[in-house]
Amino acid sequence: MKRREFIINSALMAGGIALLSGCGKKELITSKNQVVKRKYKDIEVPLLALGCMRLPMTKNNEIDQAEVDRMVDYCMEHGANYFDTAYMYVDGKSEIAMGKSLKRYNRKDFMLADKSPIYKMKKREDVREIFNEQLKKCQVDYFDFYMCHNINKDTVDTYRNVAMVEELVKLKKEGKIKYLGFSFHGTPEILKDVVKDYKWDFAQLQINYLDWDVVKAHEQYDIVQKEGIPVTVMEPLRGGGLVNLSDKALAELKKYYPDTTPAAFGLRWAASRDNVVTVLSGMSNLEQVKENIQTFIDFKPMDENEEQAADKIAKIIQSQGEINCTACKYCLEVCPKGINIPAIFALYNQYKVTGNKMLFKIYYESLADSEKADKCIKCNLCNKNCPQSLEIPKLLAKIDEEYKKVADLKR
Repeated sequence: MKRREFIINSALMAGGIALLSGCGKKELITSKNQVVKRKYKDIEVPLLALGCMRLPMTKNNEIDQAEVDRMVDYCMEHGANYFDTAYMYVDGKSEIAMGKSLKRYNRKDFMLADKSPIYKMKKREDVREIFNEQLKKCQVDYFDFYMCHNINKDTVDTYRNVAMVEELVKLKKEGKIKYLGFSFHGTPEILKDVVKDYKWDFAQLQINYLDWDVVKAHEQYDIVQKEGIPVTVMEPLRGGGLVNLSDKALAELKKYYPDTTPAAFGLRWAASRDNVVTVLSGMSNLEQVKENIQTFIDFKPMDENEEQAADKIAKIIQSQGEINCTACKYCLEVCPKGINIPAIFALYNQYKVTGNKMLFKIYYESLADSEKADKCIKCNLCNKNCPQSLEIPKLLAKIDEEYKKVADLKR
Protein backbone atom coordinates (compact mmCIF):
# COMPACT_ATOMS: atom_id res chain seq x y z
CA MET A 1 0.00 0.00 0.00
CA LYS A 2 1.46 3.34 -1.03
CA ARG A 3 1.13 6.60 0.87
CA ARG A 4 -2.05 7.78 -0.86
CA GLU A 5 -3.80 4.45 -0.25
CA PHE A 6 -2.69 4.45 3.35
CA ILE A 7 -4.16 7.91 4.00
CA ILE A 8 -7.47 6.95 2.42
CA ASN A 9 -7.65 3.70 4.37
CA SER A 10 -6.80 5.47 7.62
CA ALA A 11 -9.62 7.96 7.05
CA LEU A 12 -12.08 5.14 6.48
CA MET A 13 -11.03 3.46 9.72
CA ALA A 14 -11.03 6.59 11.86
CA GLY A 15 -14.61 6.24 13.03
CA GLY A 16 -14.27 2.68 14.32
CA ILE A 17 -12.16 3.16 17.44
CA ALA A 18 -13.32 1.81 20.80
CA LEU A 19 -11.69 1.51 24.21
CA LEU A 20 -11.48 -1.85 25.91
CA SER A 21 -10.02 -2.90 29.19
CA GLY A 22 -6.75 -4.78 28.70
CA CYS A 23 -4.06 -6.41 30.85
CA GLY A 24 -5.75 -5.26 34.04
CA LYS A 25 -4.26 -1.77 33.94
CA LYS A 26 -3.75 -0.72 30.32
CA GLU A 27 -6.40 0.21 27.81
CA LEU A 28 -6.46 -1.44 24.42
CA ILE A 29 -7.54 0.69 21.49
CA THR A 30 -9.19 -1.37 18.78
CA SER A 31 -10.29 -0.66 15.23
CA LYS A 32 -11.51 -2.94 12.45
CA ASN A 33 -8.71 -4.84 10.67
CA GLN A 34 -6.07 -2.91 12.65
CA VAL A 35 -3.65 -4.19 15.28
CA VAL A 36 -4.61 -3.14 18.78
CA LYS A 37 -2.89 -0.08 20.22
CA ARG A 38 -2.04 1.21 23.65
CA LYS A 39 -2.00 4.77 24.89
CA TYR A 40 1.55 5.91 25.54
CA LYS A 41 2.01 9.46 26.81
CA ASP A 42 0.30 11.61 24.16
CA ILE A 43 0.25 9.04 21.33
CA GLU A 44 -1.17 5.61 20.46
CA VAL A 45 1.39 2.86 19.85
CA PRO A 46 0.66 -0.45 18.08
CA LEU A 47 1.10 -3.42 20.40
CA LEU A 48 3.06 -5.18 17.62
CA ALA A 49 6.14 -3.59 16.05
CA LEU A 50 8.36 -4.73 13.18
CA GLY A 51 11.86 -5.49 14.45
CA CYS A 52 14.33 -4.91 11.62
CA MET A 53 17.24 -7.13 12.69
CA ARG A 54 16.18 -10.15 10.59
CA LEU A 55 15.11 -8.60 7.29
CA PRO A 56 14.70 -10.85 4.21
CA MET A 57 17.85 -11.47 2.19
CA THR A 58 18.56 -12.36 -1.44
CA LYS A 59 20.84 -15.18 -2.59
CA ASN A 60 23.57 -12.55 -3.00
CA ASN A 61 23.35 -11.71 0.71
CA GLU A 62 21.73 -8.36 0.08
CA ILE A 63 18.51 -7.15 1.68
CA ASP A 64 15.49 -8.03 -0.45
CA GLN A 65 14.15 -4.49 -0.75
CA ALA A 66 11.03 -5.52 -2.66
CA GLU A 67 10.04 -7.95 0.12
CA VAL A 68 10.83 -5.34 2.78
CA ASP A 69 8.51 -2.91 0.98
CA ARG A 70 5.74 -5.51 0.92
CA MET A 71 6.21 -6.15 4.64
CA VAL A 72 6.17 -2.44 5.46
CA ASP A 73 3.10 -1.85 3.30
CA TYR A 74 1.18 -4.63 5.02
CA CYS A 75 2.20 -3.30 8.44
CA MET A 76 1.11 0.23 7.55
CA GLU A 77 -2.17 -0.99 6.07
CA HIS A 78 -3.01 -2.73 9.36
CA GLY A 79 -1.83 -0.08 11.81
CA ALA A 80 1.47 -1.71 12.81
CA ASN A 81 3.35 1.50 12.04
CA TYR A 82 6.22 1.14 14.55
CA PHE A 83 9.59 0.06 13.09
CA ASP A 84 12.71 -0.70 15.14
CA THR A 85 16.17 -0.67 13.55
CA ALA A 86 19.76 -0.19 14.74
CA TYR A 87 23.18 0.89 13.49
CA MET A 88 24.61 -2.64 13.24
CA TYR A 89 21.53 -4.59 12.16
CA VAL A 90 22.06 -6.67 9.00
CA ASP A 91 25.71 -5.60 8.85
CA GLY A 92 24.72 -1.94 8.83
CA LYS A 93 22.20 -2.29 5.99
CA SER A 94 18.96 -2.28 7.98
CA GLU A 95 18.76 1.50 8.46
CA ILE A 96 19.30 2.11 4.75
CA ALA A 97 16.64 -0.41 3.73
CA MET A 98 14.10 0.99 6.17
CA GLY A 99 14.87 4.53 5.03
CA LYS A 100 14.13 3.58 1.43
CA SER A 101 10.90 1.83 2.33
CA LEU A 102 9.49 4.36 4.79
CA LYS A 103 10.37 7.32 2.55
CA ARG A 104 7.27 6.39 0.54
CA TYR A 105 5.05 7.48 3.45
CA ASN A 106 4.38 10.77 5.19
CA ARG A 107 6.75 11.07 8.14
CA LYS A 108 3.97 11.64 10.65
CA ASP A 109 2.29 8.37 9.68
CA PHE A 110 4.95 6.02 11.08
CA MET A 111 7.09 5.65 14.20
CA LEU A 112 10.78 4.89 13.81
CA ALA A 113 13.03 3.63 16.59
CA ASP A 114 16.83 3.58 16.34
CA LYS A 115 19.74 3.15 18.74
CA SER A 116 23.05 4.77 19.61
CA PRO A 117 25.81 2.12 19.22
CA ILE A 118 27.85 2.36 22.41
CA TYR A 119 30.58 0.09 21.04
CA LYS A 120 31.38 2.69 18.35
CA MET A 121 31.88 5.55 20.78
CA LYS A 122 35.38 6.82 21.56
CA LYS A 123 34.55 10.37 22.62
CA ARG A 124 31.52 12.52 23.42
CA GLU A 125 31.40 14.08 19.95
CA ASP A 126 30.85 10.64 18.40
CA VAL A 127 27.34 10.45 19.87
CA ARG A 128 26.03 13.32 17.74
CA GLU A 129 28.11 12.45 14.69
CA ILE A 130 26.76 8.89 14.51
CA PHE A 131 23.24 10.10 15.30
CA ASN A 132 23.34 12.41 12.27
CA GLU A 133 24.68 9.55 10.16
CA GLN A 134 21.68 7.46 11.21
CA LEU A 135 19.22 10.23 10.33
CA LYS A 136 20.74 10.37 6.86
CA LYS A 137 20.61 6.59 6.38
CA CYS A 138 16.99 6.45 7.50
CA GLN A 139 16.08 9.54 5.42
CA VAL A 140 14.33 11.24 8.34
CA ASP A 141 14.94 14.40 10.36
CA TYR A 142 13.99 12.94 13.75
CA PHE A 143 13.50 9.61 15.53
CA ASP A 144 10.34 8.88 17.47
CA PHE A 145 12.09 6.47 19.83
CA TYR A 146 15.85 6.48 20.36
CA MET A 147 17.97 4.35 22.68
CA CYS A 148 21.35 3.92 24.26
CA HIS A 149 21.91 0.51 22.71
CA ASN A 150 22.83 -2.68 24.53
CA ILE A 151 23.89 -1.46 27.96
CA ASN A 152 25.68 -4.31 29.74
CA LYS A 153 28.74 -4.97 31.86
CA ASP A 154 31.06 -4.41 28.87
CA THR A 155 29.47 -1.18 27.63
CA VAL A 156 28.20 0.60 30.74
CA ASP A 157 31.50 2.39 31.41
CA THR A 158 31.75 3.70 27.84
CA TYR A 159 28.10 4.76 27.96
CA ARG A 160 28.97 6.99 30.92
CA ASN A 161 32.45 8.08 29.82
CA VAL A 162 31.20 9.60 26.56
CA ALA A 163 28.31 11.35 28.36
CA MET A 164 25.84 9.62 26.08
CA VAL A 165 22.76 10.60 28.04
CA GLU A 166 23.75 14.25 28.20
CA GLU A 167 24.34 14.41 24.45
CA LEU A 168 21.09 12.63 23.60
CA VAL A 169 19.13 14.91 25.93
CA LYS A 170 20.46 17.85 23.90
CA LEU A 171 19.22 16.19 20.71
CA LYS A 172 15.86 15.61 22.34
CA LYS A 173 15.60 19.30 23.24
CA GLU A 174 16.39 20.12 19.60
CA GLY A 175 13.38 18.04 18.55
CA LYS A 176 15.42 15.29 16.91
CA ILE A 177 14.33 12.66 19.46
CA LYS A 178 10.78 12.41 20.75
CA TYR A 179 11.23 9.67 23.37
CA LEU A 180 14.57 8.68 24.88
CA GLY A 181 15.22 5.23 26.30
CA PHE A 182 17.76 2.41 26.49
CA SER A 183 18.02 -1.24 25.53
CA PHE A 184 19.50 -3.57 28.11
CA HIS A 185 21.37 -6.89 28.16
CA GLY A 186 22.97 -6.78 31.59
CA THR A 187 22.39 -7.86 35.16
CA PRO A 188 19.73 -6.56 37.53
CA GLU A 189 22.49 -4.91 39.57
CA ILE A 190 23.60 -2.79 36.61
CA LEU A 191 20.00 -2.04 35.69
CA LYS A 192 19.30 -0.61 39.14
CA ASP A 193 21.96 2.02 38.48
CA VAL A 194 21.01 2.77 34.87
CA VAL A 195 17.37 3.54 35.68
CA LYS A 196 18.61 6.33 37.98
CA ASP A 197 20.71 8.02 35.26
CA TYR A 198 17.81 9.86 33.65
CA LYS A 199 14.04 10.14 33.72
CA TRP A 200 13.76 7.61 30.90
CA ASP A 201 10.76 7.57 28.58
CA PHE A 202 11.03 3.79 28.08
CA ALA A 203 13.30 0.76 28.42
CA GLN A 204 13.73 -2.08 25.93
CA LEU A 205 14.10 -5.44 27.68
CA GLN A 206 14.32 -9.07 26.58
CA ILE A 207 11.05 -10.53 27.83
CA ASN A 208 9.61 -13.97 27.07
CA TYR A 209 8.00 -16.77 29.05
CA LEU A 210 11.14 -18.93 29.08
CA ASP A 211 13.47 -16.22 30.40
CA TRP A 212 10.97 -14.77 32.86
CA ASP A 213 12.63 -16.81 35.62
CA VAL A 214 15.64 -18.37 33.87
CA VAL A 215 17.65 -15.15 33.40
CA LYS A 216 15.70 -12.95 35.83
CA ALA A 217 13.71 -11.12 33.16
CA HIS A 218 10.95 -10.78 35.75
CA GLU A 219 13.32 -9.03 38.15
CA GLN A 220 14.46 -6.60 35.45
CA TYR A 221 10.87 -5.90 34.46
CA ASP A 222 10.02 -5.17 38.09
CA ILE A 223 12.97 -2.78 38.44
CA VAL A 224 11.88 -0.54 35.56
CA GLN A 225 8.19 -0.77 36.48
CA LYS A 226 8.98 0.41 39.99
CA GLU A 227 10.64 3.47 38.45
CA GLY A 228 7.57 4.14 36.30
CA ILE A 229 9.41 3.33 33.06
CA PRO A 230 7.29 1.69 30.31
CA VAL A 231 8.75 -1.34 28.50
CA THR A 232 9.20 -2.19 24.84
CA VAL A 233 9.86 -5.91 24.45
CA MET A 234 12.64 -7.49 22.40
CA GLU A 235 13.21 -11.22 21.81
CA PRO A 236 9.62 -12.21 22.72
CA LEU A 237 10.19 -15.49 20.88
CA ARG A 238 13.80 -15.85 22.01
CA GLY A 239 15.34 -15.58 18.58
CA GLY A 240 12.93 -18.15 17.18
CA GLY A 241 13.54 -20.63 19.98
CA LEU A 242 9.92 -20.39 21.14
CA VAL A 243 8.62 -20.91 17.61
CA ASN A 244 10.44 -24.17 16.97
CA LEU A 245 9.27 -26.01 20.08
CA SER A 246 10.28 -29.59 20.77
CA ASP A 247 7.66 -32.28 20.17
CA LYS A 248 6.96 -32.57 23.88
CA ALA A 249 6.60 -28.81 24.41
CA LEU A 250 4.44 -28.45 21.30
CA ALA A 251 2.22 -31.32 22.43
CA GLU A 252 1.68 -29.53 25.75
CA LEU A 253 0.63 -26.37 23.93
CA LYS A 254 -1.71 -28.17 21.53
CA LYS A 255 -3.28 -30.18 24.34
CA TYR A 256 -4.88 -27.06 25.72
CA TYR A 257 -4.82 -24.68 22.74
CA PRO A 258 -5.01 -26.70 19.51
CA ASP A 259 -5.83 -23.69 17.33
CA THR A 260 -2.93 -21.46 18.32
CA THR A 261 0.64 -21.38 17.00
CA PRO A 262 3.81 -21.22 19.13
CA ALA A 263 4.52 -17.76 17.68
CA ALA A 264 1.08 -16.39 18.52
CA PHE A 265 1.25 -17.88 22.01
CA GLY A 266 4.66 -16.37 22.75
CA LEU A 267 3.80 -12.94 21.39
CA ARG A 268 0.55 -12.80 23.33
CA TRP A 269 2.36 -13.79 26.51
CA ALA A 270 4.84 -10.91 26.15
CA ALA A 271 2.13 -8.41 25.20
CA SER A 272 0.02 -9.35 28.23
CA ARG A 273 2.49 -7.86 30.74
CA ASP A 274 0.95 -4.79 32.36
CA ASN A 275 3.77 -2.35 31.66
CA VAL A 276 4.43 -3.26 28.01
CA VAL A 277 3.91 -0.59 25.34
CA THR A 278 4.83 -2.65 22.27
CA VAL A 279 6.34 -6.02 21.37
CA LEU A 280 9.04 -6.17 18.69
CA SER A 281 9.02 -9.17 16.41
CA GLY A 282 11.97 -9.66 14.07
CA MET A 283 10.03 -10.79 11.02
CA SER A 284 11.81 -12.05 7.90
CA ASN A 285 9.06 -12.38 5.29
CA LEU A 286 5.53 -11.29 4.46
CA GLU A 287 3.95 -14.52 5.70
CA GLN A 288 5.35 -13.96 9.20
CA VAL A 289 4.07 -10.39 9.09
CA LYS A 290 0.58 -11.55 8.15
CA GLU A 291 0.45 -14.20 10.88
CA ASN A 292 1.69 -11.89 13.61
CA ILE A 293 -0.55 -9.02 12.60
CA GLN A 294 -3.59 -11.29 12.71
CA THR A 295 -2.61 -12.27 16.26
CA PHE A 296 -2.71 -8.61 17.25
CA ILE A 297 -5.87 -7.76 15.36
CA ASP A 298 -7.59 -10.50 17.35
CA PHE A 299 -5.53 -9.83 20.48
CA LYS A 300 -6.82 -10.91 23.85
CA PRO A 301 -4.66 -10.72 27.01
CA MET A 302 -3.75 -14.11 28.45
CA ASP A 303 -5.91 -15.56 31.17
CA GLU A 304 -4.68 -17.48 34.21
CA ASN A 305 -4.94 -20.88 32.50
CA GLU A 306 -2.79 -19.72 29.61
CA GLU A 307 -0.23 -18.28 32.02
CA GLN A 308 -0.01 -21.67 33.72
CA ALA A 309 0.37 -23.41 30.36
CA ALA A 310 3.27 -21.08 29.48
CA ASP A 311 4.95 -21.99 32.76
CA LYS A 312 4.56 -25.71 32.01
CA ILE A 313 5.98 -25.32 28.51
CA ALA A 314 8.94 -23.34 29.88
CA LYS A 315 9.71 -26.14 32.32
CA ILE A 316 9.56 -28.73 29.53
CA ILE A 317 12.00 -26.68 27.45
CA GLN A 318 14.35 -26.36 30.42
CA SER A 319 14.34 -30.13 30.96
CA GLN A 320 15.18 -31.03 27.37
CA GLY A 321 18.35 -30.86 25.34
CA GLU A 322 21.73 -32.29 26.24
CA ILE A 323 21.21 -31.77 29.97
CA ASN A 324 18.16 -33.35 31.57
CA CYS A 325 17.62 -30.64 34.18
CA THR A 326 14.04 -30.21 35.41
CA ALA A 327 14.78 -26.89 37.15
CA CYS A 328 13.77 -28.31 40.53
CA LYS A 329 16.40 -26.02 42.11
CA TYR A 330 17.45 -28.54 44.75
CA CYS A 331 21.05 -27.84 43.73
CA LEU A 332 20.60 -24.18 44.67
CA GLU A 333 19.75 -25.14 48.22
CA VAL A 334 23.26 -26.44 48.84
CA CYS A 335 25.55 -24.51 46.44
CA PRO A 336 27.90 -22.45 48.64
CA LYS A 337 28.72 -20.05 45.76
CA GLY A 338 25.15 -19.28 44.66
CA ILE A 339 25.68 -20.44 41.07
CA ASN A 340 22.46 -20.28 39.05
CA ILE A 341 22.73 -23.87 37.85
CA PRO A 342 19.20 -24.31 36.40
CA ALA A 343 19.49 -21.07 34.41
CA ILE A 344 22.89 -22.03 33.02
CA PHE A 345 21.65 -25.45 31.96
CA ALA A 346 18.53 -23.98 30.34
CA LEU A 347 20.58 -21.46 28.36
CA TYR A 348 22.97 -24.17 27.22
CA ASN A 349 20.16 -26.50 26.16
CA GLN A 350 18.52 -23.76 24.11
CA TYR A 351 21.85 -22.91 22.51
CA LYS A 352 22.33 -26.52 21.47
CA VAL A 353 18.84 -26.63 19.98
CA THR A 354 19.08 -23.36 18.03
CA GLY A 355 22.83 -23.10 17.42
CA ASN A 356 22.59 -19.35 17.98
CA LYS A 357 25.95 -18.38 19.47
CA MET A 358 25.16 -14.69 19.87
CA LEU A 359 21.98 -15.29 21.84
CA PHE A 360 23.82 -17.77 24.06
CA LYS A 361 26.46 -15.13 24.75
CA ILE A 362 23.94 -12.34 25.41
CA TYR A 363 21.72 -14.37 27.72
CA TYR A 364 24.63 -15.97 29.58
CA GLU A 365 26.17 -12.57 30.20
CA SER A 366 22.89 -11.33 31.64
CA LEU A 367 23.59 -13.56 34.66
CA ALA A 368 25.45 -11.98 37.56
CA ASP A 369 29.15 -12.87 37.58
CA SER A 370 28.69 -14.63 40.92
CA GLU A 371 26.09 -16.94 39.34
CA LYS A 372 28.19 -18.17 36.41
CA ALA A 373 29.71 -21.59 35.78
CA ASP A 374 33.31 -20.55 36.37
CA LYS A 375 32.57 -19.91 40.05
CA CYS A 376 32.12 -23.64 40.72
CA ILE A 377 34.55 -24.97 43.38
CA LYS A 378 33.69 -28.63 42.67
CA CYS A 379 32.48 -29.36 46.17
CA ASN A 380 29.97 -31.87 44.69
CA LEU A 381 27.23 -30.98 47.18
CA CYS A 382 24.92 -30.31 44.22
CA ASN A 383 25.44 -33.82 42.87
CA LYS A 384 24.09 -35.32 46.08
CA ASN A 385 20.95 -33.19 45.83
CA CYS A 386 20.20 -33.73 42.13
CA PRO A 387 17.18 -36.03 41.49
CA GLN A 388 18.44 -36.57 37.92
CA SER A 389 21.89 -37.73 39.12
CA LEU A 390 23.62 -35.14 36.96
CA GLU A 391 27.35 -34.62 37.38
CA ILE A 392 26.84 -30.89 37.77
CA PRO A 393 30.44 -29.64 38.28
CA LYS A 394 31.59 -31.43 35.12
CA LEU A 395 28.67 -29.99 33.16
CA LEU A 396 29.36 -26.49 34.46
CA ALA A 397 33.00 -26.80 33.36
CA LYS A 398 31.85 -27.89 29.90
CA ILE A 399 29.49 -24.93 29.59
CA ASP A 400 32.18 -22.52 30.78
CA GLU A 401 34.39 -23.75 27.94
CA GLU A 402 31.54 -23.29 25.46
CA TYR A 403 31.03 -19.74 26.66
CA LYS A 404 34.71 -18.90 26.25
CA LYS A 405 34.41 -19.84 22.56
CA VAL A 406 31.73 -17.20 21.95
CA ALA A 407 32.76 -14.56 24.50
CA ASP A 408 34.46 -12.33 21.93
CA LEU A 409 31.56 -12.23 19.48
CA LYS A 410 30.31 -8.71 18.71
CA ARG A 411 26.63 -7.93 18.22
